[in-house]
Amino acid sequence: MSYQLLCHPEGVVNEDRVQDARDFAERELRLNAEAWDRGMASPEAALRRIIPLVAPILVPKDLGGHGESVATLLRCYEELARRDVGFTCALAVHTAVTIATSLSPNAALRDRTLPGLMSGESIGAFLLTEPQTGTDATAITCAATPVEGGYRVSGAKAWVTNGRWADVFATFCQTAPGSGAKGINAVILRRDMAGLSTSDALDLTGNMAMGTTDAAFDGIELTEADVAFATGTAFRAAMYGIDVARLGVAAMCNGALAGALDVALGYAAERQTFGRAVIDHQAMAFTLAEVATGLEASRALTFQAARPFEAGSPVAALTAHAKKYACRTAFEGISQAMRAMGANALKRENHLPRQLNGVRVTECMDGTGEVQNIVIARALRAGV
Repeated sequence: MSYQLLCHPEGVVNEDRVQDARDFAERELRLNAEAWDRGMASPEAALRRIIPLVAPILVPKDLGGHGESVATLLRCYEELARRDVGFTCALAVHTAVTIATSLSPNAALRDRTLPGLMSGESIGAFLLTEPQTGTDATAITCAATPVEGGYRVSGAKAWVTNGRWADVFATFCQTAPGSGAKGINAVILRRDMAGLSTSDALDLTGNMAMGTTDAAFDGIELTEADVAFATGTAFRAAMYGIDVARLGVAAMCNGALAGALDVALGYAAERQTFGRAVIDHQAMAFTLAEVATGLEASRALTFQAARPFEAGSPVAALTAHAKKYACRTAFEGISQAMRAMGANALKRENHLPRQLNGVRVTECMDGTGEVQNIVIARALRAGV
């Protein structure tokens, strides 16, 4: 059984691409997601296969991309996350790196890096967070020390999604300690560079398909040709990337909740108690109806937040609303969907424990609910 989504985005959606994402999810995620989450298999090959379908969606056609809508990208995320939110998070981080690379003013760097990111030859990672620096990105200490002919990069990054298999590391560094956002630049590091190392994958409660690691840099030598965003412009690029990521997380949480409704409705329609199907008991029918209302409200807010992106001017507060609400709604909604299945919901074969853990992880990605409240509160204050 499949829950039929009611709220639809405005604007043009490439339905063929969305169908391709849906088919991929059924063909690969449905069968492999549990093994990936338990560390019994690697999602890397599947990630490289889906990249050409999704990662180029927002890249302009004159750069070799699809040149399609934000709504198309979000719908693809929904369909993939319906089966596995962790794998979709890995893809979304790679896609954010692809989008950022397409916007780099360093044309030579863009032209040599972007094709691999769009084809799946390269997997990208976005490195901003550090072991002692999370919410306050202006306080990063990973150093790109100016030297003759370029920079020397030393320091550490934490919570690197795709760190286990990434080829390209989009890394934000401080060029002038104490200068805050003004001194930050963004460089492109490659796996084969001397001085770059990553840890083993972190053992998380969920979303192990993200291949999350820590990373360390020991005197990596770079030239200006490796700088994607120069000092003075990189911090703004980072904030734009985080807005893109928050919108993607909202769509993924919505997809995960839709998938949970699929499972719960199918079970409740077949399971008989007291001579009738579980779905025919009003208490349970009303519980699932509330979950569906939360899902449709969350999707409406997410698509509303997507509209400014289509025009190239995202509204940070609106994106924060969408991310906060979607994470919360998905976690609560999947928990309620599991109630409809009783103890059977605890079986891994039903996928809901993995998805519940997965959306809990998304709460910590790209800013917790409290961080989103900071963004929203600033907007409220600005309007007073």
